[in-house]
Amino acid sequence: MKTVLLSVIVFTILAQTPTAALCQVFPVDLQSLRKQGDSWLDPTSGEGYTGAIYATEEGEIVFKGHLRRGRLHGRYEDYRSEFGSFGAKQYERGSYDEGQRGGSFEVYRANGKLSEKGIYLDGVRHGPYLAYHDNLRLWIRTEYVSGSWEGFYESFDRDGAVVAKGYYKGDSQCGIWMQNGKTVKHPPC
Repeated sequence: MKTVLLSVIVFTILAQTPTAALCQVFPVDLQSLRKQGDSWLDPTSGEGYTGAIYATEEGEIVFKGHLRRGRLHGRYEDYRSEFGSFGAKQYERGSYDEGQRGGSFEVYRANGKLSEKGIYLDGVRHGPYLAYHDNLRLWIRTEYVSGSWEGFYESFDRDGAVVAKGYYKGDSQCGIWMQNGKTVKHPPC
């Protein structure tokens, strides 16, 4: 039903709007473009599409963003029914820069509560990273370097008490850690 209603609205607008103006104002469904490698092309001109886009699954909009010369560029919202880093269904908001994620991002649970936030650089997580319990209390504080946990790490329980702290090097614990009130030795950093 939602798909039919969406189609009727779009076709009504299309019938009343000149084609040139339409390309500049209305988002285009990714399915109407031709995918070639990492780019989406205008099927008429064969050139990389520039403009607002969206994607649907089962009649629901699951992605909103922009393309520049056929590559994702600018702010996006991804509502696909994917499972996030910690296993719950989530959606993400952030930015693309010439086809790669870049800049700050935020991940939200299906109920709209913030779950994670951090930074992408050249398509991988890089920089400060925070994750939150479902009660919005801080869960994890660490850093990413080129997609791996690197440097100081802290995790907290739902009430804010420290559960673990120590250092990571290349996604591996290293040095002396405090975990659940006990000292744990890992290989040196």
